[in-house]
Amino acid sequence: MLYTFPPGAYPFYPPCVFYAVTGLLCPGCGTTRALHQLLHGNVAEAFRLNPFLFVLMLGALVAAPSLLRGERPPWLMKPWFAWTSFVVVMGWFVLRNVG
Repeated sequence: MLYTFPPGAYPFYPPCVFYAVTGLLCPGCGTTRALHQLLHGNVAEAFRLNPFLFVLMLGALVAAPSLLRGERPPWLMKPWFAWTSFVVVMGWFVLRNVG
């Protein structure tokens, strides 16, 4: 569905509620449009729409071997991972709204 129907052209994609209420971009704003571009091979445009998506994909790639074995990645439940994730997401939130 995401491959065939571009998010900007069809109203059935949900809008970002956070953006609608505050006018600020949340860390995920642009992800649906970026995924659509990735499915069409437009990596540069996907990166322009939401570079944070590539950070998430890198994390998924690192976690994939453990998940495929049916295990939980050992670092996933560590306090340092939770705090680092929080700082990175909040940093991205601030950076994309300041610039």
